[in-house]
Amino acid sequence: MKKKRDTFRNVKKFLPYLKGSKKLVCLSLFFAVISIGSKLAIPYLAGKAVNEIIEKGVGVDLSFYLVLMGVFLLLGTVFGYLFQYFVSYIGQRVIHQTRKLLYESYLSSSIKEIDTHPKGDLLNRILSDVENVQTGIVAGFAAFFEGIITILITMGFMFALNWLLALMVIVLTPISLLVSRAISRYNSKHFKGQAKSQGILASFASEGLENSESVRAYELAEKRMEEFNLLNEENRKDTFQANFGASIINPSTRLVNALINASLIFVGAITIILDLPLGISFLVGDLSSFLTYASNYMNPFNEISNVTSEMDYAFASFARIDQAIRLEKEKETGFATLDKIEEVSAKNIHFSYEEGKEVIRDFSLDIYPGHQIALVGPTGCGKTTLINLLLRFYDPQEGNFYLNQKPITEYSRADIRSRIGMVLQDTWIFKGTVRENIAYGKKEATLEEVKEAAKKAQASSFIERLPYGYDTLISDSSALSKGERQLISVARVLLLEPEMVILDEATSNIDVRTEALLSESFSALMKGKTSLVVAHRLSTIIHSDLIVVLKEGQIIEMGNHKELMAKKGFYFRLYQAQFEQKTDL
Repeated sequence: MKKKRDTFRNVKKFLPYLKGSKKLVCLSLFFAVISIGSKLAIPYLAGKAVNEIIEKGVGVDLSFYLVLMGVFLLLGTVFGYLFQYFVSYIGQRVIHQTRKLLYESYLSSSIKEIDTHPKGDLLNRILSDVENVQTGIVAGFAAFFEGIITILITMGFMFALNWLLALMVIVLTPISLLVSRAISRYNSKHFKGQAKSQGILASFASEGLENSESVRAYELAEKRMEEFNLLNEENRKDTFQANFGASIINPSTRLVNALINASLIFVGAITIILDLPLGISFLVGDLSSFLTYASNYMNPFNEISNVTSEMDYAFASFARIDQAIRLEKEKETGFATLDKIEEVSAKNIHFSYEEGKEVIRDFSLDIYPGHQIALVGPTGCGKTTLINLLLRFYDPQEGNFYLNQKPITEYSRADIRSRIGMVLQDTWIFKGTVRENIAYGKKEATLEEVKEAAKKAQASSFIERLPYGYDTLISDSSALSKGERQLISVARVLLLEPEMVILDEATSNIDVRTEALLSESFSALMKGKTSLVVAHRLSTIIHSDLIVVLKEGQIIEMGNHKELMAKKGFYFRLYQAQFEQKTDL
């Protein structure tokens, strides 16, 4: 009963994914009825032709039967083709719709949801799991309904030929069903395990590929290989159990069906020999036709059993897809209009990613218009978290950021983010031309505007040296240095002319020479704007209007560079440590 309820719930959940295809589904089922009915009429006509030969001799005219069988064969072939065409078309529509919904979900889900799911696993859902749904559920349902239609039409022909044998078939068939159902129950848990272990394996492999430099640098290849082998072996066991369970369905049901067929032949032969008074005419040709129908009647049950196993696996994939589509979305709470960012402040902010592990503690700060504020401190002190809170990737448990003396929750996320330009430590270059990459946030930008932004960002010199200049195709795997990628990112933000600028560890991955170039581009970017700089290299923020020193999520020192150096506190020790390292180099 539980499996039936689960199946019903899964089917109910899946129906919305057929949006726009329901009429096509009905049409394809109509084609299936015509195709199957036409093909199944042929054995009936063949049996009657055999009866004619037995009763009237070899020279009897069978042209009527032959023409009629030819017509039904043509109808069955044409409508069978149309049925398969529409099933394939519907399947591809479902793939297209499902992938679209998944990607929309990833883009609209809260950052918290994305951060708590392995990226490789999310990617596996949009690729492998969607394919499984198409082959297992869409094609499976088509085979399922094709089987049901075959069973119903076959039953009609069997009762028309011999009601006693037809009842025998109906009574004995559940034996085959019980066998296949028992095996399917066994399979279900293994298919779920296979889908889960496959997702874990894909996530692990993706993680290793994304961080291949670190794996090689730390000589972790052997260790990673051992871990991969363990996960791969786990997936192999799950896959073997699932495939083995699926493979024994056919032999088991065929054995049962062979026994049922033998019984039908015996009873049918007795009926003809003894000429039992069943109220119907039943001859050798009729028995031949009936045995053909009995076989056709059993075959769909075998196919449905196979489809059930495939659908179990597909529904395991569908559950993962449905879960991803239902990830918690960013909830819009603010509707106030933000004309211009003038005042920015933080008041009594407390925040934790996990309950009981506070990352930000009672953080308060006033950021004055046009000022450059630097956030410094050891790794894990909460610098990037504060940026995430200001951009509303997360919301604090207590306190808030304020824009123009209003809590940022009163403004829409899109409104806030559209006014803030951000350059991150990890730059994002997508596949396209240099011009398209710079103008990504402003599609209507002219080439002159793009060039001007690149010039201000100190990027024009290296761009003009590229094979096709601004029309050179680049991507995340292009041979651009980290500094060159960063300069393109700065040009992208400069083109948008944001009201406020955030630099999050933007110089931590580049050399000193490129840092000098970036310093000039950052100066152009921050000129006349309120800016918030998260810095690891303290030499890059010594001219900031205010330096905020964080430790364990709390402000422990605050002031400009001279003031903090004079205090000889935590900032002083950080700066001295970096200066000594630089001197040693």
